[in-house]
This record gives sequence, C-alpha cells and structure tokens, in this order.
Amino acid sequence: MRDTDRGKRILSLLCYVLLSIVFHIAPVDAEELTPRQAPARNIKGFWEVNLYTQTAVRTVVEETNPGVNFEGDAESTRVMAKLATRPWRPVEFYLQAGMANLAIDQFNDYRGDYGFAYGGGASLTLYEYPGPKRFQVITRADTLNFETTDHVLTVIQSQDVFVKETIRWQEYTLEGIGIWRSRYWEPFIGARFSWLDSQDTVDDPRVGRLSLNEDSNLGLLVGTNIYFDPRENFAFNAEAALIDQFSLKIGIKLWY
Repeated sequence: MRDTDRGKRILSLLCYVLLSIVFHIAPVDAEELTPRQAPARNIKGFWEVNLYTQTAVRTVVEETNPGVNFEGDAESTRVMAKLATRPWRPVEFYLQAGMANLAIDQFNDYRGDYGFAYGGGASLTLYEYPGPKRFQVITRADTLNFETTDHVLTVIQSQDVFVKETIRWQEYTLEGIGIWRSRYWEPFIGARFSWLDSQDTVDDPRVGRLSLNEDSNLGLLVGTNIYFDPRENFAFNAEAALIDQFSLKIGIKLWY
C-alpha cells in the first residue's frame, strides 16, 4: 500500500471521529442550558491568536506536454500562527504565517523541505440568531502561499538527470459555514470551493516552468470550537476537510 493511500485512510478515520463528536456529543444537554449558564462574554471587537498544525492531502494535476496531464497526490504539513481582528462586528480580517512542507511521490519522489508559509483572509457574518443557543452563518475567504525545493532524479529526453525542482504553492479557498452553540461547544459545518494556481519549476532549460492545478474544487468542512472558560478567552479548535482534499487541523485559540 502506498504511503499516500495509508495517509488518506488515517485522515478519513480521523474525520469520521470528528464528525461523530460534532453531531453526537455536542448536542448533549443543549436543552439544559439556561440564561445563567450562558457564556459571560459577548464577543464584539477582539484580537484573536490561533496556533495550529494541519496535515493535508489532495490530488494535483500538471500539464507536462500540451494536452498531456500528469496526476500526483500532494501531502503537506503546516505549522501556523494566525492573528485576527474584528474592527466591526460582522467583519473579521486575519493574517497567518508559519512553516509548510510538500511531498509528491509521483513527481520523482519529490520531498520539499519546510519553507516559510504566509497568507490571510477575511470572514463576514451573514446571519446571527442571538441568545444562549446562538446560530450563525458566515462566509470566509483566504489564501495560503509557500515555496519548497528538492533535488530529484528524473528522465529528460531519455536521459537520467539530477535536477533542482521548486514548487511554489498558491492555494485559494472560499467557504460558507453554519455555526451553532451548545453550552461550551461550538460545532460548525459548511461547503468549500478551493483552487490552486501553483507553479513547478525544474532547473533545466528542456523542462522549465510547469503549471500545477487542483483535481477537484468542491468539498465539505466540519469542525468545532470548545471553550474552556466562561469568558471565552481560550478554546480548542478542530477542523476537517473532505472531498476536494483530505485534511485535519487542530489548534488553540486565545482572545485579547
């Protein structure tokens, strides 16, 4: 079994566990919630720090020759820090930075080392039902960029050549999410549209620069926030993506 297939199976299992938590455990005792037990803090303007790690696997397509496409499974691990601010109640802006790597077995066992990753985005609250059983609908858009490099042995014009290969990863995502509240649990589920506008550069004039794109655009998103104090200054976050990519993200959130 390939490492990529094994990784997909593990991620699928983790996503199933997360789905079970979100849809079974979170609603427990929801009816017992009283105004006295409601969160003490009504978040309006705030600074949010989110520290997280994410493992993602998605199929990518590269046009090696006109009309000839080559597929591979891109695996990436990211360690990121995100800083968000909400200048107006329905709008949030954020920046993120950290480290990310990239591995694609089908691309001559490409193993890109960790490189600097950065990005940002914004979210907009479209609807909010107030109260202890608060429900929200938001839309979120963001981007992530990083660059990795490896030296690979490849065949160019029937010759074995050892070349430097650099992949610049540019990922864009648009999501629509429904969020509801059950005591200190805040589960959410939504749909996502993602696409890649990436480049694969081989340091050989016979190859040059190739375009690297996504195989699938549409996916699902599911996750939860778990608050650990009544003032909501600290929370655990878990999030999984399915279909367009298989990914699992876990982290902590702090508010100031």
